[in-house]
Amino acid sequence: MSQKTIRIPGEFVSFPVGGSRERLDGVWAYHKRPKKRLLVFIHGMGGNFFRSAFKKQAMLQGPRNGWDVLSFNNRGALGAVINERFSHCMQDIDAAIAFGRARGYRQFALMGHSTGCQKVTYYQARRQLRAVRAVVLAAPADDVAIFRRDLGKKHVHWMRQARKLVDRGRGDTVLPECNGFAARRFLSAADPTQNEGKIFDYAGRMYHFRKVTCPVLAFFGGREEYAVLPVARMGKLLAERSNASQFDYFTVPGGDHGFHRHEEKTVQRVYRWLRSNVQ
Repeated sequence: MSQKTIRIPGEFVSFPVGGSRERLDGVWAYHKRPKKRLLVFIHGMGGNFFRSAFKKQAMLQGPRNGWDVLSFNNRGALGAVINERFSHCMQDIDAAIAFGRARGYRQFALMGHSTGCQKVTYYQARRQLRAVRAVVLAAPADDVAIFRRDLGKKHVHWMRQARKLVDRGRGDTVLPECNGFAARRFLSAADPTQNEGKIFDYAGRMYHFRKVTCPVLAFFGGREEYAVLPVARMGKLLAERSNASQFDYFTVPGGDHGFHRHEEKTVQRVYRWLRSNVQ
C-alpha cells in the first residue's frame, strides 16, 4: 500500500454483545449509502479490527464491489487473546450479524483471517444461517500442528501441565513457553480433541468444516510461514473435505501469512469470487 493518507468512508461503531455487558468496537465501511450486502471480517489471533493493510484493502474495495464491510474487535483482540474463550466467537459474530440486520442488511459473507477462519467456520457450521451467503478463509492454519512443530517433544508435556492446571481450577495460569497463553487458551488451540484445535486439523476429519454448505473460498500465501504442509496440499485437502455448494482455493505467489505486498490484488480476487458466487 502506498505512503499516501488512506481514507476509508464509513463510521467508527461500538455495539453490544448479547448476554454480557461488553461492547465490540470496529469500523463500518460504506460509501454514500449502505448496500444490501455486508461482509463481516474476523481478525486473527491477538489481532484487531484495523491494523493491517489486508483489512484496509477489504474495507476500501468492498463498497466498490457491492459489499459494505464491518471489521470489529472480537473478545480475543490484542492482549485479551491470552485468556480468550473460543466459544465467545458465537456471541461475537451473532452481535455483528445483529448490527447488520438492524441496518437493513439481509445478505452476509463471513471472512476470517488466520484464527478468524476457525471462528467463521465454527459459527456457520453451528448456526447454518441462510443469510450467510459465503465464507471466505484467508490463511486457515492448523494450530495443533503448529504447536507440535514449535514445541517439539515438549508439546505433550505442556498439554499435560495445562490439563492439570485446568482440572485444579487454575486455567488462567499463564504458560510463557506456550505463546504466553493461559493454560485453558493453550489447550483450546493445541489439543486436537477441542473444537478450536480440530476445525483445521488437516490430518483429521474436519467435522465442522464439512458442515459449511454455502460457497467457500480459501486461499494461502505461497510463502505461508505457519504452513506445516505445502499450501497446495492444504488446499486440496480442504477441497476433498468440503461439502460447500461451491468450493474454490488459490495460492498467492510470494505471499506470507498476512499477504504483505500482495494485499490489493488478493482482495480484488476475493471480491471477483464473491460477485461470481453470491446471487
